[in-house]
Amino acid sequence: MTERTETVKNLKDQLTTLQDKISELEQKPQSPKKQPAIKTLFRWQAFSRPYSKRTAKWLLYTFLLVAIIILILLFVREFFVIVPVLAIAFVAYILSSVPPEILDNAITSQGINSGNHSYIWEELDDFWFTEKNGFMAIHIDTFLSWPQRLFLLVNKDDKEKIREILARYIPYREIPKTTWIDSLGETLSKGFHKLTT
Repeated sequence: MTERTETVKNLKDQLTTLQDKISELEQKPQSPKKQPAIKTLFRWQAFSRPYSKRTAKWLLYTFLLVAIIILILLFVREFFVIVPVLAIAFVAYILSSVPPEILDNAITSQGINSGNHSYIWEELDDFWFTEKNGFMAIHIDTFLSWPQRLFLLVNKDDKEKIREILARYIPYREIPKTTWIDSLGETLSKGFHKLTT
């Protein structure tokens, strides 16, 4: 019986010692984890979107197309659809006449910075390059709800350097990922471009 009492007493002493150590650790301020320094791996400047000055012919064809669509909508008495058509035409005119801003872009050891936005590697999925109307662009899918895809213009000479750096962190797609919306937009864009040239 005395051995058992001594064992219980020893266990109580050990428990008290452990509780004292726990309370000491809780009272000590936690030293913050030291984050490794963020290194800039590559930096470039580019327009925020593709831009080319539109000709008077393009403006004329756009105006005629919008006018025909509005006449058809008036004929079929779809008055509420006229406002969105006019809004889209206005946006197209603004995008064609106002030059885009120049963004500072950077690939860092933590992620990608574009303008005033930063995306860490855990938020990025995969990437690929496309070339359209003389502009080289990189598309980066994200895991975010917005934006779901980053679109950054790059210099053609920098393409391989950027691909090499990004491939260390996220997968590279040789063939671009496209949806039916991308295909439809591309078809409409090509058709309208042929019409206006």
